[in-house]
Amino acid sequence: MRSPGTLAAMAALTMTCIGTVWAEEPARTPLTPFNVTIRVFDPTKGIEGGQDYVMPVDSPDAEHAIASTTANAASFTKKTEGGKPLSVAFTCIKVEPR
Repeated sequence: MRSPGTLAAMAALTMTCIGTVWAEEPARTPLTPFNVTIRVFDPTKGIEGGQDYVMPVDSPDAEHAIASTTANAASFTKKTEGGKPLSVAFTCIKVEPR
C-alpha cells in the first residue's frame, strides 16, 4: 500500500503534467461546394413520383456530400399524416460541383 505522501506527490505530478499539455490546432480538411439532388418518394408508388430537392453542401468529397445530405433528408420530410406513419424513402439522383 502506498503512503498518503506518495499518493499526494503522484496527484501533484499528474496535475502538473495535465496543465502543461497543449492541444494542437484541429486538422482542417478542405471543403468543396456541391449541389446534391435528393429525391423523396413513396416506395410503394415508385421513385418516379417523388419530390426533388437540390441541397447545397460543402464536403470533403462527393461521396461524403451524398451520404450527409441523404441522412439529413429525414429532418425536412413529412413522416406522419393524421397520426399514421407514411411510407417514405430517400435517394440521391445527382451530385455536381457548384
